[in-house]
Amino acid sequence: MRKIPKTLRGHLLILLGLAALIVVMTFPTAARVFDSDTFWIPTGDQADAWMKFWDAWYAGLVLRGEADMQRTDLLFYPQGLSLTFHNFSIAHMLLLGGLGSFMPASNAFNLVFLLIIFGVSCASYLYFHYLFKDKWIALLSTIVFSMSPFVLGHAQHPDVGFIATIPLSLYFLHRGLLESRHRLVALSAAITGITAYIGLYIFVCLCITVFMYMLYFAAAHWRDRRFQVSSALFILLALACSLPRIYPMLQSREAFADAMQKTLGPGRGSDVVEYFVNVRHPILEPVYHQLFQLEDAGLELLNTSYLGYTVLILIIAGLALPRYRRLMVPWLILICPFLLLRLGSILTIGGRQHPNIPLPKRFLDALVPGVFEGFHTSDHFQMGVLLPLAVLAGYGVLALRHRLSARHRPALALICMALIACEYYQPIEARIVPKEQLAFLETLNGEPGSIRIINAPFGRGNSKNYLLYQTFNGFPQVEGLISRTPASAYDYIDANPILSEWRRNRDVFCSDEYMDGFEVSVDIFLEAIDDLENDGFSHVVFHPNLGHGFSIRKSFEAAEPIYSDAYVSIYRLSNLRASCPGRA
Repeated sequence: MRKIPKTLRGHLLILLGLAALIVVMTFPTAARVFDSDTFWIPTGDQADAWMKFWDAWYAGLVLRGEADMQRTDLLFYPQGLSLTFHNFSIAHMLLLGGLGSFMPASNAFNLVFLLIIFGVSCASYLYFHYLFKDKWIALLSTIVFSMSPFVLGHAQHPDVGFIATIPLSLYFLHRGLLESRHRLVALSAAITGITAYIGLYIFVCLCITVFMYMLYFAAAHWRDRRFQVSSALFILLALACSLPRIYPMLQSREAFADAMQKTLGPGRGSDVVEYFVNVRHPILEPVYHQLFQLEDAGLELLNTSYLGYTVLILIIAGLALPRYRRLMVPWLILICPFLLLRLGSILTIGGRQHPNIPLPKRFLDALVPGVFEGFHTSDHFQMGVLLPLAVLAGYGVLALRHRLSARHRPALALICMALIACEYYQPIEARIVPKEQLAFLETLNGEPGSIRIINAPFGRGNSKNYLLYQTFNGFPQVEGLISRTPASAYDYIDANPILSEWRRNRDVFCSDEYMDGFEVSVDIFLEAIDDLENDGFSHVVFHPNLGHGFSIRKSFEAAEPIYSDAYVSIYRLSNLRASCPGRA
């Protein structure tokens, strides 16, 4: 510990350079950290970020003893639901919640995004410097790892972008095994186990990486008692640290099976072309479109899996020299499973699927469904690609440096770093929430009594917006969203005639002439209102501009809102009751 300040001084320039590069690669996020007038976050049109705001807000309730980490009735009120399968990212929740306590929520989110990238950079630099014993090579590998489109492109998903524990765990494991230091092995095991609380996808990829890492060392040291003790210590401690997070998921077979059914569509994020196309590069994107005929194929490619041509050229250069080929082979073996898993269950090239060429994920889904089926988009396996990719690129630079004089070597590293950063660059797409969009919250906050909200229209995408609103008002709501929302969560909604029709995106009319699915009788309508009031609901907030808002717009034509603007209309349940012609 006494050596740390001196060691940091030796790398201070590198760390400052990384910080400056992060500011450039994420521009203008750093400037927005200090802009308290605009609700601005670097997530584009992705609404998943609202779930992270909700997570941080809910963590505050848990810390204050006002909520349960395992179950809540703030969502899907009054029935509630289990949070066992919700993919909490504890580190992000604590950072965002802590910073959000003394700065605006959007500013805190932007700052945490930058801190995550810097943390990933520092953790990877530590390991790469240990491997290469060279600052320039370590810096280049760090850029490949932490400035990759996967990390920079997941502002809305810190549970898959916060991959600092992968290099950190391997650093301590590598040293612990080579130096026979059980304390370092134990620290690596603790970091691996704690990763289950940072992100379950990261945890799985880290476990796969560690498993292959241990196999490599076992090939030469399996008879060594010290290695056997280290392996047993690692397994036991990693299990002990991760079990409190994993065990509740395994208690109910039915709940586990239901959680594994989540899917975002077959083959999403599984095209080989994505490895070679940065679809959001401001200059090279037209070149990629022409080269791969993307418009003719009608492909919708993800922006997080690009490997980079400079990196690939460096790897080829390293493999050309037998001296470095021997060092690179283990890392090539490590990267291959993740490259294949990232492609999904069926080989897809240029939008054309080849069902006769099954890939490893198809067999692993059947062999270990509880692990691999949980990757609803195989793009998340990219986090396992990045570490070996960065190491291989580092060896490639070493191979090229071997052919140059000492005074030209720093220039080579700088040129390669600049090319990689330019290739990886993607403009930040902002999402701005106008203040007018949140104006209705003041009206709700000023309403008397206990407030329980029905947000309409229903739907998974719409509920992400409702999560953001709940972080500002805290009122329980009839619908919600977690990472693995069980179908049973909708039992209460389906049992109410009004709510069930709105869930099906259909208008509800109160009429004496009952027509199933479109109109409900006066008695049924009033009884449904009574049931909602008896269960504590007080207001309906209609969001006409959200998905399927037009489908249920006529449900509110006869009711008088207590508040209305371009974004929402607020109705008390008594207003809906008064809109029924048979209310007398």
